[in-house]
Amino acid sequence: MLLPLFMLLSYQPVVTLRSNPTAEHDPPVHVWLNSNGKYDLGDQAKVYARAAETGYLVVLRADPDGQVRIVFPIDPRDDNRVEAGKKYELKGRGGEPAFMANDTTGHGTLLAAVASTPFRFDEFVQSGRWDLDALSDGVAGKDPEAGLLATVQRMLPADAHFDFDFATYVTSRPQWVSGPYPYPYPAWWGPRFGFGFAYPYWGFRYRW
Repeated sequence: MLLPLFMLLSYQPVVTLRSNPTAEHDPPVHVWLNSNGKYDLGDQAKVYARAAETGYLVVLRADPDGQVRIVFPIDPRDDNRVEAGKKYELKGRGGEPAFMANDTTGHGTLLAAVASTPFRFDEFVQSGRWDLDALSDGVAGKDPEAGLLATVQRMLPADAHFDFDFATYVTSRPQWVSGPYPYPYPAWWGPRFGFGFAYPYWGFRYRW
């Protein structure tokens, strides 16, 4: 009697419960760029973000000159609520990539912040649009991360919690552009000089 029961139990499948290691190690919020954040002047930069929990997302960018702009939401009144675990491409106006790397050469910084409490943008809005002067208080030019964090803190109540992530990018002049260089050219009143930028097969020059 006991032997058949023992044999029956020994053939029962063993079920092992395993947690999802990926879900456990997902950061609260993650922001990243295409091309590993390395751009030539004029390149289109794509920005992506994902939050581990449903909440409200805001993404700010400090360019190499220290000017701060809002990547997401595009307009202050846009819906900035995101779903847990969903990857978002943060497009610019008209469905274009988030921004063009055409400001200057140097390093730029992005900050993504997510909170369960809606952000308050009134302080940074003028005539229904983002107020770039209010966003760019000068701190981001010296310390981009500290400046962007301070701006996000002003968007929430003092006791509100938020999680954040940084991403950086580099904008540089294409290697196939050289210059400027001086060159002489004749004029009826005597030799003159100008400056030009050289390309592999063509270029342009400025005279005075």
